[in-house]
Amino acid sequence: MARFSVLMVAASTACLAASCVSAAAAESDVKKSAPARVEATNDAKIKKITLTPKAAERLGILIDEVRADPSGRRIVPYASVLYDLTGKTWVYISADPLTFVRGAVVIDTIKGDNVYLTDGPPAGTKVLAAGVPEVFGTEVKVGH
Repeated sequence: MARFSVLMVAASTACLAASCVSAAAAESDVKKSAPARVEATNDAKIKKITLTPKAAERLGILIDEVRADPSGRRIVPYASVLYDLTGKTWVYISADPLTFVRGAVVIDTIKGDNVYLTDGPPAGTKVLAAGVPEVFGTEVKVGH
């Protein structure tokens, strides 16, 4: 019976050690594959965010383009607009796939889901149209 107890303790210890190694390896894998990379830009207050394809899928990221009406006024989807804590307005510009940099905009009027700009990126610029709050949270490290 004593021999059985010693074997059980040894087996339990081995299993516990193996699970700790597995947990450490899994944690290491998670750190290696972070869902987003945040990098500095020329403006210390604005970061460049690059998402993994899986992160973009989870966040429901959608891209749209800045449009222009016949008079040349630029239009973005209302969902693209971000208001910061000071009331300044922004959109996330996507020059490269899954990469976003905040760009300032000045709103003229809002009509339904369309925001007419007096200043901002030119027509044809790709902007984030869904997932804006989540990308901003990533940029300012909310929840990290």
